Amino acid sequence: MNCLYSALISALPVVEIRGAIPYLIANGCPLYFIVICYVVGTLTGFLVYLFLEEILRIARNILHKYWKGGLKILDKIVERAEKGAGPKVEKYGTLGLALFVAIPAPGTGVWTGAMAGYLLGLKKRDVLLALALGNLGATIIVTLLSLGAAKAVA
Repeated sequence: MNCLYSALISALPVVEIRGAIPYLIANGCPLYFIVICYVVGTLTGFLVYLFLEEILRIARNILHKYWKGGLKILDKIVERAEKGAGPKVEKYGTLGLALFVAIPAPGTGVWTGAMAGYLLGLKKRDVLLALALGNLGATIIVTLLSLGAAKAVA
């Protein structure tokens, strides 16, 4: 069951593949689950991109009703997505967005990349390609780091 949780973790904002793979490895799951996590995370990014307006509208309504301070946090997240990826994407296009998504650091990933691609008005095809390639890069980087850490601990 822990192995299936890793796939769910890969779909969560902020955590994504960066949390799913270490969790998967720490729980002794077969390494082919990394591919499942990649696919789930990438598909999540696609869905976020395709339904971003609706997601933001619902989030704003919920936050306005139940936690007004959360609106400020959401606005900062949207702002960071636009500012964080903006210069890279403007300079390098689709490759810049893919590199932004591939960086295994907080505030990057498919959720933020989908938001940045949408806010910057990139073509759908380019955003989806960047999300897939960027998440592949993040998957490889996090897998290598996690396997190295697991080997060091063992």
